[in-house]
Amino acid sequence: MDVQQLGGGLELDAASRERVRDLAERLARHRAEYYAGAPTISDAAYDALEDDLRRLSPAHPLLARIGAPVVSAAWEKARHEIAMGSLNKATSEEALDEWLARCDEILDGAGHGSVRDDLFVSEKLDGLSLELIYRDGSFAAAITRGDGDIGELITANVTRMRGVPRAIPHSGSLSVRGEIILRISDREQYFPDYSSTRNAAAGTSRRLDGGGCEHLTVLCYDVADELELPDEAAKIELLRRLGFATPSCFRGDVASVLALYRRYAEGRRTSLDYEIDGLVVRAASLRTQALLGDVNRRPRGAIALKFPSPTKLTTVVGVVWETGPSGRVTPVAFVEPVELVGAQVRRASLHNASLVRRLGIGEGDQVLVSRRNDVIPYVEEVVRSAGKPAPVPTRCSACRSELRVEGEYLACRNDACRARVMGRIHYWIVAVGALEWGDSLIAALIDRGLVREPFDLYQLSVDDIAALERHGAKSAENALAQLRSRLPLRLTTFLAALGIEGFSIQTARLLESAGFDLDALLGASVDDLAAIPGLGPTKAQNIVQGLSARRSEIERLRAGGLGPVDRAQAGALDGKSFCITGKHERGRKELVQLIEDHGGRVLSGVTKDLHFLLIDDVDSTSSKAVKARQYGTKLISEHDLEGMIEGVKLS
Repeated sequence: MDVQQLGGGLELDAASRERVRDLAERLARHRAEYYAGAPTISDAAYDALEDDLRRLSPAHPLLARIGAPVVSAAWEKARHEIAMGSLNKATSEEALDEWLARCDEILDGAGHGSVRDDLFVSEKLDGLSLELIYRDGSFAAAITRGDGDIGELITANVTRMRGVPRAIPHSGSLSVRGEIILRISDREQYFPDYSSTRNAAAGTSRRLDGGGCEHLTVLCYDVADELELPDEAAKIELLRRLGFATPSCFRGDVASVLALYRRYAEGRRTSLDYEIDGLVVRAASLRTQALLGDVNRRPRGAIALKFPSPTKLTTVVGVVWETGPSGRVTPVAFVEPVELVGAQVRRASLHNASLVRRLGIGEGDQVLVSRRNDVIPYVEEVVRSAGKPAPVPTRCSACRSELRVEGEYLACRNDACRARVMGRIHYWIVAVGALEWGDSLIAALIDRGLVREPFDLYQLSVDDIAALERHGAKSAENALAQLRSRLPLRLTTFLAALGIEGFSIQTARLLESAGFDLDALLGASVDDLAAIPGLGPTKAQNIVQGLSARRSEIERLRAGGLGPVDRAQAGALDGKSFCITGKHERGRKELVQLIEDHGGRVLSGVTKDLHFLLIDDVDSTSSKAVKARQYGTKLISEHDLEGMIEGVKLS
């Protein structure tokens, strides 16, 4: 197979161009029909058409789309009340023991006993994470995981699912975390064309017409930790008492947990009527979990004990090189379809150019493919080589610019590359918190030539957006209003929104705390920034180079009145972070708005970066309060917050 067939972005002959145009139009139509709940061809026929398009034009934009744009554009975005973070993972009994040893080391320093004697275990469901919100006993909202902070509001569909009570005997607000799953028996009866229960649940739960949602089930396993509960068992007991369906859960010491894990791995897992990919092991006591704290939004007091990843042999039919939003180029192997953990695998990551060279992988090779953590397909090794290794490209498949070698990776550094433009706009939208702007809208604006950099977003009119397919005047007005509502931008948000590689919001806060404003940063040397504690020369070099490369763009933003404001203009709460828990005179939404209007940030959980925990009782011994005190976070009342806004110094 030559480079053109491998998707190098080369020109096609006239006959192939016509065939590609026809295939793309047919696939787009069939995809829209599928997501509208009225497919006119089988999955197998659709796959054959897509394979034909991939053979002729592997880099075609349609092949990069996931799902139907109408779906992601139609669901309103919402912020989670429980942060949907991740868990650290273990894939062996030895790794579990290492986790336990780390927990005991931390607890010993706090004068606490071992965690090994009291562990809580639940099945790790292979579905879609979800937050359910109740107000005074009534079901109010359901939010998909999204990026962990912001997800899609699919309340209407979730009301049709099993395991979700419409009303519960509970006053005030209650936030519940669960997983949308499709039972294996329901897949066989209602979704026979799907091999994966997870894929069927994912597509069905977000259908605009809600069709099929009545066959999905939600299993719940967590509630907001401001409730005065002693341990994980009490959480599950409460959920069951309120009418929620839950996964199987267990409690015991480390020996019993390991015995349970072996029983699941050796047969119990396959006997279930739903898919699981491991067990979640936690410290049973919520107070112990609070003492252990978390790192990077991953709790130290819990771990996902995964089952070994299955592997299968298949054959490589081609290797393509995809340019991502940062410009980094990732090689992907297309393989003969093979089923792994209930999913048809057709493509598997090769990670970077260095791995491709080391494996010497090429078309026709027999390879061992796995789904690491039962999610991401990877090529693990070449079992039998059939011929020439796949050539490593020298030019970007998206823009044809010459690629650069950066360590083990290839990267496109052309600022005008569509993939990089898409990435920069995406970073900006996420950083400023404009929830109405999905990737499909951004892509459509870029393809129309209306947007090339963040400044262009603020020059758009309602008519510009309303003219796009599947967008009307109302959604255009909402999108533009939300974008403008985030102005003015604080320095930290502005810097993070630029999307400079390796430049996180934490880095921006570090620079602001060191006394730098934007002008000072633009004039700073590598040595100036490297001298800041916690920064270092490598990151300083990236910042200086990144700001220099974006300088003209920054100046256009400033000239258009979109530059960052200084602290004096930002409000009395500028630079301060708050987490809200418990009941207050004002509602949660009103408190969030009050804090953000005065320059503060609202976090969804207690972390080491949190400045203030807003709580009804500052002497509370709840797990959030315990964790906050452990981090040195100050507990304040609503009255204290009002005083801060008015300039009253806290005692």
